[in-house]
Amino acid sequence: MGAEVLVVSLPCPKMDLVFMQHVTLRCVVTLQRRMCVVLTCVLLLGQTGYLCGQSPEPGLPSEKVKSRKLVVAGGGRLPKSVYAEFRRLAGEDPRLVVIPTASTLPVDLAATQSLWAERGFETVQVLHTRDREVASSAKFCEPLGEATAVWFSGGSQQRIADAYLGTAVEKAIHECLHRGVVIGGTSAGAAIQTRTMIAGGRNVPELSKGLDLLPNAIVDQHFLWRNRLPRLIEAVRQNPNLVGIGIDEGTALVVEGEKQTVAGESYVMTVRLVSGDLEVNAFHRGQEIRLD
Repeated sequence: MGAEVLVVSLPCPKMDLVFMQHVTLRCVVTLQRRMCVVLTCVLLLGQTGYLCGQSPEPGLPSEKVKSRKLVVAGGGRLPKSVYAEFRRLAGEDPRLVVIPTASTLPVDLAATQSLWAERGFETVQVLHTRDREVASSAKFCEPLGEATAVWFSGGSQQRIADAYLGTAVEKAIHECLHRGVVIGGTSAGAAIQTRTMIAGGRNVPELSKGLDLLPNAIVDQHFLWRNRLPRLIEAVRQNPNLVGIGIDEGTALVVEGEKQTVAGESYVMTVRLVSGDLEVNAFHRGQEIRLD
Protein backbone atom coordinates (compact mmCIF):
# COMPACT_ATOMS: atom_id res chain seq x y z
CA MET A 1 0.00 0.00 0.00
CA GLY A 2 1.34 3.43 -0.97
CA ALA A 3 0.41 6.97 -0.12
CA GLU A 4 0.83 10.45 -1.55
CA VAL A 5 0.63 13.59 0.54
CA LEU A 6 -0.60 17.05 -0.43
CA VAL A 7 0.37 19.80 2.00
CA VAL A 8 -1.32 23.14 1.37
CA SER A 9 -0.94 26.27 3.49
CA LEU A 10 -4.37 27.89 3.69
CA PRO A 11 -5.61 31.20 5.14
CA CYS A 12 -8.42 29.47 6.96
CA PRO A 13 -8.65 29.76 10.76
CA LYS A 14 -11.04 26.94 11.51
CA MET A 15 -10.95 23.24 10.70
CA ASP A 16 -11.95 20.18 12.68
CA LEU A 17 -10.45 16.73 12.41
CA VAL A 18 -12.39 14.91 9.72
CA PHE A 19 -12.28 11.24 8.85
CA MET A 20 -13.69 9.48 5.82
CA GLN A 21 -13.07 6.09 4.25
CA HIS A 22 -9.59 6.20 2.69
CA VAL A 23 -9.23 9.93 3.54
CA THR A 24 -7.64 11.65 6.51
CA LEU A 25 -7.45 15.41 6.92
CA ARG A 26 -4.81 16.52 9.45
CA CYS A 27 -5.14 20.16 10.37
CA VAL A 28 -2.54 22.16 12.24
CA VAL A 29 -3.45 25.67 13.33
CA THR A 30 -0.67 28.19 13.90
CA LEU A 31 -0.71 31.84 14.90
CA GLN A 32 1.46 33.95 12.62
CA ARG A 33 0.72 37.26 10.92
CA ARG A 34 -2.65 35.71 10.13
CA MET A 35 -4.28 32.45 11.16
CA CYS A 36 -3.22 29.57 8.98
CA VAL A 37 -4.26 25.99 8.54
CA VAL A 38 -1.93 23.39 7.12
CA LEU A 39 -4.10 20.89 5.35
CA THR A 40 -2.48 17.52 4.92
CA CYS A 41 -4.46 15.20 2.71
CA VAL A 42 -3.20 11.66 3.11
CA LEU A 43 -4.86 9.77 0.29
CA LEU A 44 -4.32 6.08 0.84
CA LEU A 45 -4.25 3.73 -2.13
CA GLY A 46 -6.80 1.02 -1.50
CA GLN A 47 -9.17 -0.83 -3.74
CA THR A 48 -9.53 2.42 -5.65
CA GLY A 49 -6.34 4.41 -6.20
CA TYR A 50 -6.09 8.07 -5.23
CA LEU A 51 -3.86 10.65 -6.85
CA CYS A 52 -3.08 14.04 -5.42
CA GLY A 53 -1.43 17.13 -6.88
CA GLN A 54 -1.18 20.91 -7.11
CA SER A 55 -0.57 21.37 -10.83
CA PRO A 56 -3.30 23.21 -12.76
CA GLU A 57 -4.62 20.17 -14.59
CA PRO A 58 -7.06 18.90 -15.41
CA GLY A 59 -9.88 21.39 -15.12
CA LEU A 60 -13.33 21.30 -16.64
CA PRO A 61 -14.07 20.10 -20.18
CA SER A 62 -13.40 23.15 -22.38
CA GLU A 63 -16.28 22.54 -24.76
CA LYS A 64 -18.74 23.00 -21.90
CA VAL A 65 -17.85 26.59 -20.94
CA LYS A 66 -16.95 28.40 -24.17
CA SER A 67 -19.69 31.05 -24.02
CA ARG A 68 -20.05 31.34 -20.27
CA LYS A 69 -19.28 34.18 -17.87
CA LEU A 70 -19.69 33.02 -14.29
CA VAL A 71 -18.47 34.06 -10.85
CA VAL A 72 -18.89 31.12 -8.48
CA ALA A 73 -18.07 32.27 -4.94
CA GLY A 74 -17.58 30.11 -1.87
CA GLY A 75 -19.39 32.26 0.67
CA GLY A 76 -18.17 34.10 3.74
CA ARG A 77 -16.88 37.63 3.45
CA LEU A 78 -15.81 38.11 -0.16
CA PRO A 79 -12.88 40.45 -0.84
CA LYS A 80 -13.12 43.43 -3.16
CA SER A 81 -11.16 41.54 -5.81
CA VAL A 82 -14.03 39.07 -6.31
CA TYR A 83 -16.62 41.81 -6.72
CA ALA A 84 -14.22 43.66 -9.03
CA GLU A 85 -14.12 40.63 -11.34
CA PHE A 86 -17.92 40.46 -11.34
CA ARG A 87 -18.12 44.20 -12.10
CA ARG A 88 -15.56 43.89 -14.92
CA LEU A 89 -17.50 41.10 -16.59
CA ALA A 90 -20.73 43.13 -16.37
CA GLY A 91 -19.49 45.62 -18.97
CA GLU A 92 -19.34 49.40 -19.30
CA ASP A 93 -22.99 50.14 -18.52
CA PRO A 94 -23.85 47.48 -15.94
CA ARG A 95 -27.46 46.64 -15.11
CA LEU A 96 -27.65 44.21 -12.22
CA VAL A 97 -30.46 41.91 -11.13
CA VAL A 98 -30.05 40.53 -7.59
CA ILE A 99 -31.93 37.33 -6.73
CA PRO A 100 -32.11 36.96 -2.91
CA THR A 101 -34.51 33.99 -2.89
CA ALA A 102 -32.07 31.69 -1.07
CA SER A 103 -32.44 33.82 2.06
CA THR A 104 -35.37 34.10 4.47
CA LEU A 105 -34.48 37.68 5.40
CA PRO A 106 -36.85 40.44 4.27
CA VAL A 107 -35.84 42.11 1.01
CA ASP A 108 -34.54 45.65 1.58
CA LEU A 109 -34.36 47.23 -1.87
CA ALA A 110 -32.74 50.49 -0.73
CA ALA A 111 -30.03 48.68 1.24
CA THR A 112 -29.38 46.30 -1.65
CA GLN A 113 -29.05 49.15 -4.13
CA SER A 114 -26.73 51.06 -1.79
CA LEU A 115 -24.52 48.02 -1.21
CA TRP A 116 -24.13 47.25 -4.90
CA ALA A 117 -23.59 50.91 -5.78
CA GLU A 118 -20.45 50.71 -3.64
CA ARG A 119 -19.38 47.81 -5.87
CA GLY A 120 -19.86 49.77 -9.08
CA PHE A 121 -23.47 49.02 -10.00
CA GLU A 122 -25.72 52.08 -10.23
CA THR A 123 -28.69 50.28 -11.82
CA VAL A 124 -29.89 47.50 -9.51
CA GLN A 125 -33.17 45.59 -9.50
CA VAL A 126 -34.26 42.81 -7.16
CA LEU A 127 -36.06 39.73 -8.48
CA HIS A 128 -37.73 37.62 -5.82
CA THR A 129 -40.75 35.39 -5.34
CA ARG A 130 -41.58 32.01 -3.87
CA ASP A 131 -44.71 31.73 -5.98
CA ARG A 132 -43.99 29.53 -9.01
CA GLU A 133 -46.97 30.97 -10.86
CA VAL A 134 -45.48 34.44 -10.51
CA ALA A 135 -42.07 33.08 -11.56
CA SER A 136 -43.67 31.73 -14.73
CA SER A 137 -45.00 35.11 -15.86
CA ALA A 138 -43.27 37.09 -18.60
CA LYS A 139 -43.80 40.35 -16.70
CA PHE A 140 -41.89 39.08 -13.67
CA CYS A 141 -38.92 38.08 -15.86
CA GLU A 142 -38.59 41.43 -17.66
CA PRO A 143 -35.66 42.68 -15.52
CA LEU A 144 -33.60 39.68 -16.66
CA GLY A 145 -34.10 40.72 -20.28
CA GLU A 146 -32.36 44.04 -19.58
CA ALA A 147 -29.62 42.74 -17.29
CA THR A 148 -25.89 42.61 -17.98
CA ALA A 149 -25.27 40.91 -14.62
CA VAL A 150 -27.22 38.56 -12.33
CA TRP A 151 -26.27 37.77 -8.72
CA PHE A 152 -27.66 34.99 -6.51
CA SER A 153 -27.30 35.73 -2.80
CA GLY A 154 -26.56 33.14 -0.12
CA GLY A 155 -28.89 31.08 2.04
CA SER A 156 -30.36 27.75 0.94
CA GLN A 157 -29.85 26.67 -2.66
CA GLN A 158 -32.94 24.47 -2.43
CA ARG A 159 -35.09 27.59 -1.97
CA ILE A 160 -33.82 28.89 -5.31
CA ALA A 161 -34.49 25.56 -7.00
CA ASP A 162 -37.97 25.23 -5.50
CA ALA A 163 -38.95 28.71 -6.66
CA TYR A 164 -37.51 28.82 -10.16
CA LEU A 165 -36.67 25.44 -11.70
CA GLY A 166 -39.04 24.72 -14.58
CA THR A 167 -40.36 28.28 -14.68
CA ALA A 168 -39.89 31.24 -17.01
CA VAL A 169 -37.19 32.51 -14.65
CA GLU A 170 -34.99 29.49 -15.35
CA LYS A 171 -35.47 29.98 -19.09
CA ALA A 172 -34.66 33.69 -18.82
CA ILE A 173 -31.51 32.98 -16.82
CA HIS A 174 -30.30 30.61 -19.53
CA GLU A 175 -31.06 33.27 -22.13
CA CYS A 176 -28.90 35.64 -20.07
CA LEU A 177 -26.10 33.10 -20.06
CA HIS A 178 -26.16 32.66 -23.81
CA ARG A 179 -26.14 36.36 -24.59
CA GLY A 180 -23.06 36.98 -22.45
CA VAL A 181 -24.57 38.21 -19.20
CA VAL A 182 -22.30 37.45 -16.25
CA ILE A 183 -24.03 35.30 -13.66
CA GLY A 184 -22.57 35.16 -10.18
CA GLY A 185 -23.50 33.92 -6.77
CA THR A 186 -22.09 33.16 -3.37
CA SER A 187 -22.63 30.18 -1.06
CA ALA A 188 -26.08 28.88 -2.09
CA GLY A 189 -25.72 31.10 -5.15
CA ALA A 190 -22.68 29.04 -6.13
CA ALA A 191 -24.17 25.61 -5.48
CA ILE A 192 -27.24 26.38 -7.62
CA GLN A 193 -25.09 26.89 -10.73
CA THR A 194 -24.71 23.19 -11.59
CA ARG A 195 -27.41 20.73 -12.66
CA THR A 196 -26.45 18.07 -10.11
CA MET A 197 -26.50 20.15 -6.94
CA ILE A 198 -25.34 19.48 -3.40
CA ALA A 199 -28.33 20.58 -1.34
CA GLY A 200 -27.09 19.50 2.10
CA GLY A 201 -25.63 16.66 4.12
CA ARG A 202 -22.46 16.49 6.21
CA ASN A 203 -20.06 13.88 4.82
CA VAL A 204 -22.71 12.16 2.67
CA PRO A 205 -24.20 14.68 0.24
CA GLU A 206 -27.90 15.25 -0.28
CA LEU A 207 -28.17 15.73 -4.02
CA SER A 208 -30.80 17.72 -5.85
CA LYS A 209 -31.18 19.62 -9.12
CA GLY A 210 -29.80 23.09 -9.91
CA LEU A 211 -29.78 25.53 -12.83
CA ASP A 212 -27.17 23.84 -15.07
CA LEU A 213 -25.16 27.00 -15.77
CA LEU A 214 -21.87 25.11 -15.39
CA PRO A 215 -22.37 21.68 -17.02
CA ASN A 216 -20.52 18.49 -16.10
CA ALA A 217 -19.60 19.86 -12.68
CA ILE A 218 -20.78 19.84 -9.10
CA VAL A 219 -19.93 22.70 -6.73
CA ASP A 220 -19.44 22.77 -2.97
CA GLN A 221 -18.84 25.99 -1.01
CA HIS A 222 -17.49 27.10 2.39
CA PHE A 223 -15.21 24.27 1.36
CA LEU A 224 -12.18 24.26 3.66
CA TRP A 225 -13.80 26.31 6.40
CA ARG A 226 -16.50 23.66 6.88
CA ASN A 227 -14.38 20.60 6.03
CA ARG A 228 -16.38 19.61 2.96
CA LEU A 229 -13.76 17.65 1.04
CA PRO A 230 -15.25 14.30 2.19
CA ARG A 231 -18.70 15.40 1.02
CA LEU A 232 -17.45 16.45 -2.40
CA ILE A 233 -15.44 13.25 -2.83
CA GLU A 234 -18.57 11.22 -2.12
CA ALA A 235 -20.58 13.34 -4.57
CA VAL A 236 -18.01 12.64 -7.29
CA ARG A 237 -17.93 8.94 -6.42
CA GLN A 238 -21.70 8.87 -6.94
CA ASN A 239 -21.39 10.91 -10.16
CA PRO A 240 -18.05 9.90 -11.74
CA ASN A 241 -18.81 11.86 -14.91
CA LEU A 242 -18.72 15.15 -13.00
CA VAL A 243 -15.83 17.37 -11.92
CA GLY A 244 -16.13 18.33 -8.27
CA ILE A 245 -15.27 21.97 -7.52
CA GLY A 246 -14.74 22.95 -3.89
CA ILE A 247 -14.57 26.70 -3.30
CA ASP A 248 -13.46 28.07 0.04
CA GLU A 249 -14.85 31.15 1.76
CA GLY A 250 -13.58 34.49 0.49
CA THR A 251 -12.75 32.88 -2.84
CA ALA A 252 -14.34 32.48 -6.27
CA LEU A 253 -13.95 30.56 -9.48
CA VAL A 254 -14.19 33.02 -12.38
CA VAL A 255 -15.24 31.47 -15.68
CA GLU A 256 -14.70 33.62 -18.76
CA GLY A 257 -15.11 31.77 -22.02
CA GLU A 258 -12.62 28.90 -22.01
CA LYS A 259 -10.65 30.35 -19.11
CA GLN A 260 -11.10 29.53 -15.43
CA THR A 261 -9.23 31.54 -12.81
CA VAL A 262 -9.20 31.66 -9.02
CA ALA A 263 -9.94 35.02 -7.39
CA GLY A 264 -9.92 35.88 -3.70
CA GLU A 265 -8.05 34.83 -0.60
CA SER A 266 -8.07 31.04 -0.30
CA TYR A 267 -8.29 27.95 -2.50
CA VAL A 268 -10.39 26.25 -5.12
CA MET A 269 -10.00 22.48 -5.21
CA THR A 270 -11.02 20.10 -7.98
CA VAL A 271 -11.95 16.47 -7.47
CA ARG A 272 -12.45 14.03 -10.33
CA LEU A 273 -12.18 10.38 -11.19
CA VAL A 274 -9.60 9.61 -13.88
CA SER A 275 -9.36 5.98 -15.02
CA GLY A 276 -10.68 4.88 -11.65
CA ASP A 277 -8.27 7.07 -9.67
CA LEU A 278 -9.47 9.98 -7.57
CA GLU A 279 -7.52 13.12 -8.47
CA VAL A 280 -7.48 16.11 -6.12
CA ASN A 281 -5.91 19.43 -7.15
CA ALA A 282 -5.63 22.76 -5.32
CA PHE A 283 -5.49 26.21 -6.93
CA HIS A 284 -4.75 29.58 -5.34
CA ARG A 285 -5.44 33.21 -6.28
CA GLY A 286 -4.48 34.02 -9.88
CA GLN A 287 -3.95 30.42 -10.90
CA GLU A 288 -5.72 29.25 -14.01
CA ILE A 289 -7.43 25.89 -14.10
CA ARG A 290 -6.66 24.57 -17.55
CA LEU A 291 -9.64 23.45 -19.56
CA ASP A 292 -7.87 20.95 -21.82
